[in-house]
This record gives sequence, C-alpha cells and structure tokens, in this order.
Amino acid sequence: MSASSTASSSNGLRRSGRKNRGKYSVSLSEAPSTPSLPSASASRNRSNIKPQKIYCLRRKASTSIPEVETFPSKNISTTRTNKRSKLSVGGGGEEVAVREKQPAASPEENFLQYHVPDEILLNIFSYLKEKDLCAAACVCKRWHTLGNDLTLWKNMYQTVYEMSLPVLTSEPGKFIFVQPEKSEFQNVWKESFKQLYPGVHVKPGHAQQVYENPDSYNGRSIQYYDNIEEALSAVEGQLCQLVLVHAGIYSCEWLYIDSPVCIIGAAFGNNPDSVIIENNKESTFVFMEGSEDAYLGFLSIRFTPDPNTQQPHHKHSCVEVTANCWPTIDSCVIRSKSQVGSAICVSGKGAAPHIKNCIINDCENVGLFVNDHAQGTYEDCEISGNALAGIWVKNFANPVIRRCHIHHGRDVGVFTFDNGMGYFDSCDIHHNRIAGFEVKAGANPTVVRCEIHHGQTGGIYVHENGRGEFLENKIHSNTFAGVWVTYNSDPTIRGNEIFNGHQGGVYIFGEGRGLIENNDIHSNALAGIQIRTNSNPIIRGNRIHDGQHGGIYVHEKGRGLIIENEVYSNTLAGVWVTTGSCPELRKNRIHSGKQVGVYFYDNGHGILEDNDIFNHMYSGVQIRTGSNPVIKKNKIWGGQNGGILVYNGGLGIIECNEIFDNAMAGVWIKTDSNPQLRYNKIHDGRDGGICIFNGGRGLLEFNEIFRNTQAGVLISSQSHPTLKKNRIYDGLAAGIEITNNASASLEGNLVFNNKFAGICLATGVEPEMKDNRVYDNQNAIEKAVRSGRCLYKISSYTSYPMHDFYRCRTCNTTDRNAICVNCIKKCHAGHDVEFITHDRFFCDCGAGTLSHQCQLAGEPTKDTDTIYDSAAPTESHTLMVN
Repeated sequence: MSASSTASSSNGLRRSGRKNRGKYSVSLSEAPSTPSLPSASASRNRSNIKPQKIYCLRRKASTSIPEVETFPSKNISTTRTNKRSKLSVGGGGEEVAVREKQPAASPEENFLQYHVPDEILLNIFSYLKEKDLCAAACVCKRWHTLGNDLTLWKNMYQTVYEMSLPVLTSEPGKFIFVQPEKSEFQNVWKESFKQLYPGVHVKPGHAQQVYENPDSYNGRSIQYYDNIEEALSAVEGQLCQLVLVHAGIYSCEWLYIDSPVCIIGAAFGNNPDSVIIENNKESTFVFMEGSEDAYLGFLSIRFTPDPNTQQPHHKHSCVEVTANCWPTIDSCVIRSKSQVGSAICVSGKGAAPHIKNCIINDCENVGLFVNDHAQGTYEDCEISGNALAGIWVKNFANPVIRRCHIHHGRDVGVFTFDNGMGYFDSCDIHHNRIAGFEVKAGANPTVVRCEIHHGQTGGIYVHENGRGEFLENKIHSNTFAGVWVTYNSDPTIRGNEIFNGHQGGVYIFGEGRGLIENNDIHSNALAGIQIRTNSNPIIRGNRIHDGQHGGIYVHEKGRGLIIENEVYSNTLAGVWVTTGSCPELRKNRIHSGKQVGVYFYDNGHGILEDNDIFNHMYSGVQIRTGSNPVIKKNKIWGGQNGGILVYNGGLGIIECNEIFDNAMAGVWIKTDSNPQLRYNKIHDGRDGGICIFNGGRGLLEFNEIFRNTQAGVLISSQSHPTLKKNRIYDGLAAGIEITNNASASLEGNLVFNNKFAGICLATGVEPEMKDNRVYDNQNAIEKAVRSGRCLYKISSYTSYPMHDFYRCRTCNTTDRNAICVNCIKKCHAGHDVEFITHDRFFCDCGAGTLSHQCQLAGEPTKDTDTIYDSAAPTESHTLMVN
C-alpha cells in the first residue's frame, strides 16, 4: 500500500495494524548450498565401472568429448573472459591468450550427462524446485531440452499455484487464463510460473509448514501468509504488488485498497468456487484513491450481514469503489445478502473501475449501483436474480456497459433515474419481472444494439421526464408494450426492431413525446404504435407491418407528427384516429391492409396530407361519427371497397387529392354525412366517381371527375349535395345521375364527353340547376333507342343506363326485372306490359335472365337481378381497444 494514502484515520489504523501481527512470513531466497561433488580419489576407484546396456534406452554414448577450458596456475595470474583467458606472463605485463585441452574425461564423469535415459533424468528433475531446475537446464543442450519439458513445468505450476490453467499477464493489471495448446509460448506453463513468481501467497497454515521444514523448500523463494491483510502489508511499496489467494473462506478482514496491488484467486477448477472472501459487518473490499491500477480477479466476494444485528449496514456492499480510482475487477462472483445495500457500489467523481466477466447474482438489493458522477467500464458480466434492479444508474453517473447479460431479476433489469446516464452496448436483457430497461426523472442513457425481450411487463419504460437514446436494439416478446413513453418523457427510439409483443409495439400516453424513427415494428398483438392522452411524438421513417391488430392507433386526444412511415399488411386499420385526437400524417405509404387504410371515427380529426394510400381490402380512407379531418394532396388508389368513405355523420375537408383505380366509387358519401370536396382528381375508377346516397350531403366544387366506369356523380335515396364548378367528363356512363327521390343543387358545372349522357334525372327528381354547361356527350342511350338496339348491348351488366323501365305481366317479371323500350317493342310485342319509371337499370331481357329469349341481344348472358344503385361499401367493424 502506498505512502500517499488519503484514507480516514480509522482506515489507516486498520492498515497499520497489518504489520504488527505476528504471523509467519518465510522467504526461501537463502537456500542451503548445493552438496559438493565427489572427490578425485573416489572417482578413480570407480573408474573401471562400465555402464550397463540396460540404461541405453534412447541415446548412444557420444564419441566426441567437448573441450574443457583449463588454465595453468603456476607463475601465471589469470582473469577469465568468456571462454578465453588473458594471461599476464613475467613482469612485462604483456597479455597472451592461452587455450589448452584438458585430458579426456573418464566415462563415468559423462555418464549422467550423456548416457542416462531421458525418462530417468525427467524423474530426477521432477524432484527439483524451480531455481535448481533452471540451473540444471544450463548444463547442456540435452538438459536444457529436458529441463523445459511441459509436463515438468505443468506439475510444478499446479503444485505451487494450484490452478488448472496457466495465467498470463500482457500488461499491468491484466491477467488471463489461456489454453496451453493455443498459447504463443513454447512452454506456457514455465512462462506463467515466471510471471507469477514475484507474488506472495495467502494460504492459511502453509507459512508455519515452510518455517518448520525449510529443507523441503530449498531452491524456492516464495512468501506465504495466513491472511490477506498481512499479504497486503508485505507487498506495500514493492515494485511488484501481487497477492495470490489460495482456496479457502476468508472472513471479516479489513480490505481497504489504496495501492496498485493485484489480488488473484488461485485454486483448481473454477477459481471463485473455492476462493471466497466475505464480510458481515462492513464492505468486503473498498477501493480508495491510490488504487488506480489495482486488480482483483478470479474469486468470490460476499457481504453477508446478520439480519438480526442492530448494527446499520445500509452503506456497505461487497465492493465499494470510491472517488478518483479505477481498479480492475475481473471474473469474480459477487453476491450481497444485504437488503439495503448493493452488491457493487461505484460512487464519486473520478470513480471509474473496469469490471469484466463478473457474476453478480441473487442479491437482496441492487446488483450494480453507479452513482454521483461515477463512470467506469463494465463488460461481459452476468447480472441475474437480484431483488431490485440489476443495474442502477443515478445522479449524473455515466458508465459504459457492454455485452452484459441481465436477466431474471425480481424487479427491473436496468434502472436509470435522477439524471443518470450511461452507454449500454450489446447487452442481453430479458425475463425481468418489471421492464427490461426503465428511464425516469431526467435520466438520459444511450442504449445501442441490445436485445430486450421477454419482460414480464414491458421492454423499455420511459416516464416522468425521462429521455434517452435507444438505437438499433431488438425489442421483442414482452408481455406488455415493447416501448412505453409517458409523463412528459422525450426519448429517441431509432433503428430498432420491435416485434412479437404480446400487446403493442410502442405505447405513448400521458403527454408523452419522443422521436420514434426508422424502426421496424411488426407482428405485435395490438397496435404497432399507440398514441393517447395528449401525447405528441414524432413518428418518422418507420416500417409498421404485419400486426395482428392495427398499425398506428391515435385516441383520447392524442396528437403527433406521423411522417414518412410505411404502414402495411396489418390485420385491422393501417391508422386509426378517434376520440378527439388530432395527429398530422404526412408523406406516409399506407398500403396492403386487410381492412381500411386510414380510419377516422368518433370525433377523430387531424391532417392527412401527401400520403400514398393504396391496395386495401376496404376503403383507403373512412370518416364517420363526427370526425372532421383534413384530407389533402394524397394519392388514394387500389381500394377494394372504394377510395374514401364518409358515413354516419362524418365530415371532413377533402381537397387536392388524386383518387383513382379503386374497385368501387372513388368517394362515397352517405347517412347524413356532410364533407367538403375541392380540387380533387377522381378518375379511372372501376365503379363511379362520387356516390352520394342514404341522406348524404356535402359540398363538391372545383373537382375533376373523369374516365370512371359508372356515373361521374351518382346521387340517390334522399341525398342532397351541392355541386359547383366541377368538370365531369370522359366517363363510360353518364356524367351526373340523380335517382330514388334524391335532389341536388347543380351550379356552374361542366359536363361533357360522357358515354351515356350528360345529366340524367330519374322520375320525380327536380334538382336546382343553374349555369351548368352540358355538351358534347355521346348520348349512347338515346342513339341505341333510336336505332332499335337492346340497351344491354351498350351497358352489359356492369353499368346502369338511365331510361324508361318496363315490366311484362305476360312473362311474369318482378319489380327487380327491368326491360328496355326496344325489347318491349320487339321481344314482348303483344304482351301485357306496363311502364314503371325512368331510372337506372340494365335490360334483363338482353341479359338473358328471363325465360323469354331476347331477339335483339344475341347469346344470353347469365346475371343477377338489376341493382338500382352501385354496391354499398363495406364499413369497417374495427373495435376500439384501449
């Protein structure tokens, strides 16, 4: 521990007490000298002994004897330099290099070096300690090879360090276990032994054993201590401060770290299972200023206060990291049973630990608590089963959390509040009891590339002025909404995939805001995005599709700017707007839905502008029950049930739209609805242009209505619209048809070049007409009557020309069968016939639906009964789901 410690006086007393405890400390650096070699006489007595052939297992005797340098001793003083000698001869001071050959050594002197089999030498070497083994490896090349045998060093490493794998350090404060076969070192066991050798060992009882049996440890220089406090005192101030803690349970030590010490658990198998450090009164480890490069790794850390004690422990944790220090905590199992303190507490400016590969689980409070401007990097940790939040970030703390696995918490997964921040990258957050990620009270985290799923409530919950950026995450399979935004919160949700929610995708309520941008939102059980209760988000550039419900649902006075989204293939409406809501929908592509494209009902309002709305099974847009939106500059086409349907008291301003290629009418107005249509182009419909019936009204002015299959404007059944200054032309039927007790006000319209006629009025219809110009229509009905043709020839069964409607009593036709005037004259000549009305019909005689074959139409065509009005559109039966 460093001399510059700024710890409190009480902590200083605890640290100073380490040096005064009379525990055993043994250094084996001064080992007894090596026994001397045998005398020369003894060697001569054994000179006749010959080696037995049984020992020649691998090597034959060498025929060459290495040269040995010897130097004369008489009248010559020598100073050795490498393998040569400088000789001073006589008194002249001239130095002469001399090299002489020693007589060949006797066979027994080379027996151990050259003739003993490898197996026997390896067995001998296995009894040596590390220093003696290194010395033996310097004797010759053969011994060098054998002295570096992997098995020798593995056994020695595992005997001393009691670890299953070698540990290497590439830089200070970084230790890693390596697989021997994947190491770049030729002998990774020896290299690991060397790197760890300066460390001291904590192994209870072993220091006494070394003290009592020093001869057994000759050739080894290792210090042993009974507890961690003593070891920390021993390495304090040393260049290498490394402490290896062996298997055991170490309780109630005062471990205040204020120096760059490295503490490593050393045990076979999974180290943290066997090396356990715990406290039940105060924090187990406290890192203080001065511990900038400290390292703690490969052990279990526990705080287990007595639940019945009267001593307060609300400020204590397994690990505390205080201001201005940044230790590394690696591969530890950390668990606190305190109900009022977190497992890890990082607090204060400059607190920035690097915590990696740790398991923080089954704690009775918070797992990781980062507070009060603290920072730090937390990587590859598993945080699970904690009673409160897995990670808690507060008061401008700003940690970096990467690749952590946060799951099965009994509360929220990650909780940021009170202006907490943080960068969360590639974390897996799932199966937490509340939200996977909660943001509250001004917190502003950044969450990137995380997977947040299977939350028992929601995925992400942002509330009470929360903020945050959520980028490129996968949010799925949560019980409630994937993302909740409420109570004036304003997050950024961008580039995420939000899918398979058991309810909705994104739920914004309670005056929530936020930027919801470029997300892929699909396959959720309820609406992809739901906006309600005065919320006002920006929904931009999202893909919202394949929902089991609707795409976007705006209700209860919800607002929002919904722009440039693609909404498609949803089961119900692409967009719903209801109950006083007033969003802006601009430049969206809303298509291929299984019901309506955009549905305004129950006083839904808003602006629908510059959108492409197409290919829906029902209408592109529906407006009903007091709704009054502005529908402007949209392209609406391909609807199987019409372009726009206004019904049941619907209103709306519909202007400057292009409405075309719909299977039924471009615009339907019915049941007391009263919209305003201006400057629209309604054309190329597969039915009529505008159909108004069942008491429908409305103001239609300055519209271009052309090239529709049925009437440009059809007015029926007690309806009374106003048409001003429209151009209705090039239709495949009549320009304007008024029927079935309807009326209208027609003023200043241009009706020209329509196939059947310009304006057709049924019996009893008397509209108000002023300054209309009806000209250059083809008048195909009048021409067909004059030429004696059956009207079915010009209409078939797809359109309904307006003319005199007869029935034949002789042929027993019903009120649903119409016969044109030419068929009455030709096919039913002499029959009892009667005139019914002047109205819209096709000729059933020409269609072949009567028993009497038509003499004017040729081959009969099977068909249904005459229908006076175009088919009514299918109204949406979408249910409002809160």
